[in-house]
Amino acid sequence: MNFIRLSLLSLFLCFVSQLHAQVAKDHFNYMDLFDLQMVSNPEISPDGKTIIYERHQFDVMTDSRLVNLWQISFDGENHYPITSGTKNYGNVTWSPKGDKFAFTSNQDGSNQLYVYYLESKTTAALTNFTESPSNISWSPDGTQLLFSKFVPEASKAINVQLPSPPSGAKWEQSADVIDKAVYRRDGGGYVQDGYRHLFVISAEGGTARQLTSGSHQFSSPSWAPDGKHIVYTVNKSEDAELDPNNEQIYQQHISTGEVKQLTDKRGPFNSPTISPDGKYIAYTGFEDEFVGYQLTQLYLMNREGEEVQVLTQDFTQDISSVKWSKDSKSIYFRFDEEGNSKVGKIDLKGNATTVVKNLGSASIGRPYGGGSYSVSDKGNVAFSHVTTSTPSELAVVGRRSNAKPVLLTRLNENLLQSKKTGKVEEFWVDSSVDDFKVQGWILTPPDFDPSKQYPMILEIHGGPYTNYGSRFSPELQFMASRGYVVVYTNPRGSTSYGEDFAAYINHNYPSEDYNDLMDATDYVIDQGYVDEENVFITGGSGGGVLTAWSIGKTDRFQAAVVAKPVINWYSFVLTADGSPFFSKYWFKDKPWESPEDYLKFSPISLVGNVKTPTMLLTGQQDYRTPMSETEQYYSALKLQGIDAIMVRIAGSGHGIAGKPSNLFRKVGYITGWFDKYKK
Repeated sequence: MNFIRLSLLSLFLCFVSQLHAQVAKDHFNYMDLFDLQMVSNPEISPDGKTIIYERHQFDVMTDSRLVNLWQISFDGENHYPITSGTKNYGNVTWSPKGDKFAFTSNQDGSNQLYVYYLESKTTAALTNFTESPSNISWSPDGTQLLFSKFVPEASKAINVQLPSPPSGAKWEQSADVIDKAVYRRDGGGYVQDGYRHLFVISAEGGTARQLTSGSHQFSSPSWAPDGKHIVYTVNKSEDAELDPNNEQIYQQHISTGEVKQLTDKRGPFNSPTISPDGKYIAYTGFEDEFVGYQLTQLYLMNREGEEVQVLTQDFTQDISSVKWSKDSKSIYFRFDEEGNSKVGKIDLKGNATTVVKNLGSASIGRPYGGGSYSVSDKGNVAFSHVTTSTPSELAVVGRRSNAKPVLLTRLNENLLQSKKTGKVEEFWVDSSVDDFKVQGWILTPPDFDPSKQYPMILEIHGGPYTNYGSRFSPELQFMASRGYVVVYTNPRGSTSYGEDFAAYINHNYPSEDYNDLMDATDYVIDQGYVDEENVFITGGSGGGVLTAWSIGKTDRFQAAVVAKPVINWYSFVLTADGSPFFSKYWFKDKPWESPEDYLKFSPISLVGNVKTPTMLLTGQQDYRTPMSETEQYYSALKLQGIDAIMVRIAGSGHGIAGKPSNLFRKVGYITGWFDKYKK
């Protein structure tokens, strides 16, 4: 069976190689992905001496990601694996004393909760659930573990009495009865009836006790220092499905079950965490104005839910991943700034500093923001570090304010010394519309010669409220290895440039973000090494929207690939997996109340202008931008007489790069389509 899988993958790669010129043997190519290893989610022990981190790699035989746990000292010594093999391990959480840690794994089949003891190097399974535990944290005394878990609940939508088939008869399977507003989720399939609740279990195992109840989704649990209370987030709106984004923060006594609501303004408020001295609660959120983008800020209140203040009142970037310092005098957080993911630190008076830069995630796709970090009791920091030329590695920085980061791993050094990758250059361009400046990056092919001319791909990010940045991207490197200059930018609507820049496209998307993309294209062409007759355009999700919008505005591109797009906002809002959110936050009215607003921003409205040969590319199980959006545009292009093809990626939802072979297919079909139309 393994031989068959490898043969099929080899046949696919042979097919793709026929679509375009061969890649040089010393250039970074598809199969090199299986030699990459990447660091994620480092967790530093309370004393700051030991780090457990996840090591991600990819298995050619199963076409899947493997995650194992490794241990290393803060000084880079004592580096060895804790787990190995073809299972997945994660969610590491240190005990308060640092003598053991909890984690989850599917090593025995389904995902369960385990504890690893450092002294004996033994592992104990604590659970045997049918649903996976997550959001794990230790009680302050180390005797209990708090976690969340899905609890199934039978649907009460309708009671129908039907006859059973006679013995031996073969009747059709039962009907699916759906009564939820959100009945399917991309990547998760059709939604099972039930809710996520909070539990505690002894650190020595035994029966877990459910702490919460009701028809609500509970999340972000954390302990109070007294070990008697927890805080968490939940939306208890009368109909939370149709009223998303209204999460509030609650405190609960774990023995008596007494619950107190701590926030009361319109949320969402998330990720509450109590200071080690027990005096304050830090949390993230904003007061909802019902628009697509609002700046996520850091709040502080006392334990009674009073004296609320916005700590990041003067901070211009979104806040996430909040962690208290041990002395309760400051708070660490993650943020993105000008396409770079960073860790910041802010005191209780609102004075903020940057602790580390260049965080990155274990991604094989496009160069989105991300990354993870951990802080010890003494202020040592471990984090996943990435550059434009290296995937995520493990780095640390000491607690002194002038300490410099130290790289502890170089997992890909040998591979990247034997394989040539494209170089990345940052650029900024003035907007032709207003005073904004637009940041972008140029990825040139290996062996790039600026005296020659190359075909160019404008690659547009999705979201739209997210950002590209100075991060290694196997997906874009594959494109560069095929001889393309790849240009990627952060047009207005992107995060990491302040609220005004991102919020520009609220109820206004697409709009002048198109102009930003054209300004960037003009800038790169003006550098002299791009063949203006061979300029191509592609993007996925929100980038698919802007690709379809762009070819409806201009015919400057030789060919286009519109990946997993929204083509018709009216139909999208009624078929996507988050219709209550999209209709409420991305538009002022429901589709039938203001259909003209939906059509005005729909790429389908411009299809009559399109002259560009266009490929549509979408995952078969995409529930975020459903296949019906792709099919509408494909049919419209065919009716217009435009050369168009539709590629439907099997086994894929919205995240096509979830499987290595599907990432290869994505890049192969995109560059193959562009090769076909090169002049």
